[in-house]
Parts: sequence; C-alpha cells; structure tokens
Amino acid sequence: MNDIVSINRLFLIMAREAAKTKSGEVITGLSRPVLDRLGRLSLVELEELAQGAGLSLISFRLNEAELDRLVVLQDGQRSAYALSVAAARGA
Repeated sequence: MNDIVSINRLFLIMAREAAKTKSGEVITGLSRPVLDRLGRLSLVELEELAQGAGLSLISFRLNEAELDRLVVLQDGQRSAYALSVAAARGA
C-alpha cells in the first residue's frame, strides 16, 4: 500500500503543478475543473488525499490497440504517439 500512496502523492503534486499550465489536461488526463481544484490544495491536503484514497488515482489512458502500437514504436516516437492519442480525445 505504501507504493500506491507514494505514486498518488507524486501524481497529485504533479497535477497541482500542471494546473498552472495550458496543457495540464493532456499531461494528466484530468479535467480543468479537477486541475483547478487540485491547484488550490495545500501540500498537507494533497498528502491526506494520497494516504486516504486507498487506490491508485492514476488510470491508464490507452486502449489495447493503442498500447500494442505504443509497444512497437521506437523510443523517440512513443511520446509523440501517446500525446497525439490524448490530444485527439481532448484530454
């Protein structure tokens, strides 16, 4: 469970920082209202969320076909592909 708490903590802190950017939705997969709310939380509040959620707050955003495509791409192409898939969905 400590791993999930650590991952949640890092994700929430990253999302709070991403809330300050125009591309925060694409980077995190979170909606602008959620990002804005996270942007207003203190580190203590983020820590409480990370510890109390009891499950991963990160979800995988690719379907099976997209994952298969990502696996076969070269390293330099993976990021561009994943970003294009996320941007095409609007998040």
